[in-house]
This record gives sequence, structure tokens and C-alpha cells, in this order.
Amino acid sequence: MQLIKMKSFFCYIVVTLGILVLFGSLSLMVTKSASAEPSQSLEIFGDGVVIPMTFTIEQLKEMPQTQNVYSAINTWPTKKWYVGKGVSLAHLFDLVEIKEDAQLIKFSSNDGYLITLTVKELLADNRYCFPHFKDNSLDNDGDGNIPGSPADKELVEPIIALESVEGSDNPKYMNDLNSLLLMLGQRAVTEQTGNLFIKYLDKIEIITSEPPKWDAPVANPDSGEVPLGTMVTLSNAHMDDDKIYYTTDSTTPTVESKIYNWISRRWWSARSNVVGIYNRPIGPIEKDTVIKAVTIGPGKLDSDVVTFTYAIPDSESETETEKPLNLKDLNNHWAQANIIKLVGSGVVSGYPDNTFKPDNTITRAEFATMLVNAFKLKNGNGKTFEDTSQHWAKDYILQATASGVVSGYDDKTFGPDNLITREQMAVMITRAANLVSSAEEVEFADSDDISSWAWDAIAAAVTNGIMKGYPDNTIHPQGSATRAEAVTIIVNALNKH
Repeated sequence: MQLIKMKSFFCYIVVTLGILVLFGSLSLMVTKSASAEPSQSLEIFGDGVVIPMTFTIEQLKEMPQTQNVYSAINTWPTKKWYVGKGVSLAHLFDLVEIKEDAQLIKFSSNDGYLITLTVKELLADNRYCFPHFKDNSLDNDGDGNIPGSPADKELVEPIIALESVEGSDNPKYMNDLNSLLLMLGQRAVTEQTGNLFIKYLDKIEIITSEPPKWDAPVANPDSGEVPLGTMVTLSNAHMDDDKIYYTTDSTTPTVESKIYNWISRRWWSARSNVVGIYNRPIGPIEKDTVIKAVTIGPGKLDSDVVTFTYAIPDSESETETEKPLNLKDLNNHWAQANIIKLVGSGVVSGYPDNTFKPDNTITRAEFATMLVNAFKLKNGNGKTFEDTSQHWAKDYILQATASGVVSGYDDKTFGPDNLITREQMAVMITRAANLVSSAEEVEFADSDDISSWAWDAIAAAVTNGIMKGYPDNTIHPQGSATRAEAVTIIVNALNKH
């Protein structure tokens, strides 16, 4: 009986503690979520205003209301529509009498999020809604790295929205869940502004301090004489909201120019398979080239414009001098020497953070580009597929098809962003290296998995020492090739070529 009582007592203690933990967790959740709710007031203060004021929601509702549609791109990057209705920021600043020497504006939300903008970029620069900013996107899915059309742009002013909707241009879906919400237009059809739409806004501080300046971009390799086909990477200290804009025609880059770092650093780990595609090195450098670059981003002055000048040696003195990037993830990697060789000769490049990611998979477009650079394939009557007409590798694929090195799945489809299989890679490399089909039989444990159209290519690649199987006597013909494997078979083929 005593034992039963003791067990009952311990069960009571365990249950009680469980309830306390549960309620404690719920309490923490309620406390945490309570700080991320629609704001009930907006305070505007700082040494950049004459009359600091706090406005209640009711007061904001009584003010003149402005409704706008906004085009926006986030730093993932993805294109989105927004609609908002609320009070013009200019109207609020008139009420608090913003000073002429005001320089910076800090926007704070009740959940702790903070963004800073300069007065110039927010109030002096023209900002627009671009009705055709999704033009050219694949399947109209909002690809933020594909420039849309700037046609028919409409001036829109920044507002503090009491009602809004994200992801739609239909005002009937507006609600107050994200209020108060800062909303603003784009200065260029490619400008990434989605990260500036700060919700649960409750404080605006206006400051007279002079804004700092963004750091200028750097290039790798730096200016100088470089081998034919060199790829140039650009970088700056943050590679996040601060964008690198550049030109290759000697003009001065502006916010209207090409963007280098489409995907912000915060997303690199989540998008490691496409960072090198979107944040793509400039090149290949095939003639004397001038690259001008500038860092432009929110809350700071534009950086100084920097110029990088590259010269290609005369054909008589041209060499395959190896100038590898300082790649930090190759130490003791089995393909280190091969990667350094191809990077140094400009066939392939690393990522903006000075990594190569040798074990990442590689796409059909990337491999085709490497083959064009490695074997110096020339322009010809190649094919532009429906899914390559707007792709960054369009010209490389055109050259590769003209040389008979690659082909599509059908007349309309190439699949540039599909991961390349090892058997597809074998077919392409044997064509590029002009390898004759081998009469010698090759046997692997998974030979039955080799497609009939790839048999001769795999046999030729294996018997010529260009491609190898795995230690368990498999070839993995349907498996995705890695960047290190792709580099290695190209080096092997060049040695045979």
C-alpha cells in the first residue's frame, strides 16, 4: 500500500511539472507573438524633425489615404506584387516638419526589425511601379534574376500602409495583418526592394548625421594581363542588401546597370546549387575589357566607382598561365590539382565567396559552358531552344550545339538548369574531344542502367582513361555529376586532345 501511495505521489509531481512546463511554454509563445502584431501607433522623432509626434491608428485613418500598386523584388530573388492603402510618408513628414539637413531615416518595427534609408534614396530619387517587371520570367514565376521590361513605369510615392496585401495586385485581398507597413517603389526594374517593406512599423527616427559610404567592389583576378577565357568575380564586404552594379562598355554604372550579386549572402547556403548561376562571374574575357563597378544599397552613400582593366596577350605570346583564385575549400580534395588547373586557365570559376564547392552538382548549362571554354568552341549555326532564349548560358549553348557537342531533349527543350547525369557528361566530353567509339567492352555492376544512346560514349571515355568507375565497380550513369568530376574529365580529355 505504501508503495502504491509513493507511486501515486510521484505521478502527481510529474503531471504537475508537465503542466507547469506547458503553461510556461505557452506563456513564452504568447509573449513572443504579442510583440509581433499590428502596430497601434507611430512615433516620429529625432534631431531631423522640428515637432516630434506620435500618431494613433485612429488619427492615421482620419488623414488623406493613398492607394498604390507596387512592384518589388526580394533578395532571394523573387518578384512580387504588393498593394497598399495608407498615409503618404511625405504628408507625415510635413506634419513633423522634417529639417532640410535631415540625412538618414531609421524605420523600426515592434518585433525588433530595423532598416535605414537615406533621405535622398527615399524622398529625392524617383521611385516607380513597373507594370511589366515580370516580363521575360520563366513561366511567369517571378524569377528575380531575369530583368523585366521598364516600359510604362508609373511614379509611386512611399506610404505607411494601414491595409496591404503581399503577392497580389488585387486590392480586394488587402487586410491590416501587417500594419503598419512601409511601402515604396523601385528606382530601377531590377532593384531589390522587397526587404525594405518593413511591417509592424511603430517608430521612425530622422537623423541629421551624414550617411556612411558603401565599400567599393573588388575583382578577382585584379586588373592586368589575363589568359583568353578568364572569368572575373566581383565581391564586396557584405554581398547582401548592398548590390554590385557593373558595366563592360566603359560607361559609369548606376542602379540601372547589371547586378552582379542577385542572390544575397543570407541565402547562399539555402541556394548553393544556383548561386554560381545567378551571381555569375563576368566573362569569358576574350578581348581587352574594361569593367566598371559600384556598390549601391540602402542606408548608405554609393561607393566610389572602381575600374578594372584586362588585357589579352597577343596570340604569339599567349600562354595557358595558371592564375587560380584563392579558393579556400580545396585543401586535400581529391580534385584539387585539376580544379586549380582549369580555374587558372579561365575555363571555370569559383563562387563570389572564394569557394569552389567541388562536391556540388553541376547543371547542363554549366557543363556546356565549361566545354566551350576548355575546347575553344567557335560560333556557328547553333540552336536556341525555347528554354534557353533568356538564359545566361544562351550563347555558350549556341556554340556547343553548333559544334555538335550537345543536343536538346527535343527541338524545343534543352533543360539548361537540369542537373547533368554522368552518362550525358560522357556523351558531351567524347564529342568535344573527338574520341572514337571503343570496340572494347566495359563491364560495371550497374551496366544495365546505362542508356542505349550512351553506351559507346561511356565505353570510349572509360577506355581512354577520361572517365572512371567507382571502387565498387559501378559507373552510376544516371547519377548527377559533381563539379569536381566535371573538371576532372575535362582535364583528362584535354590531355588526350
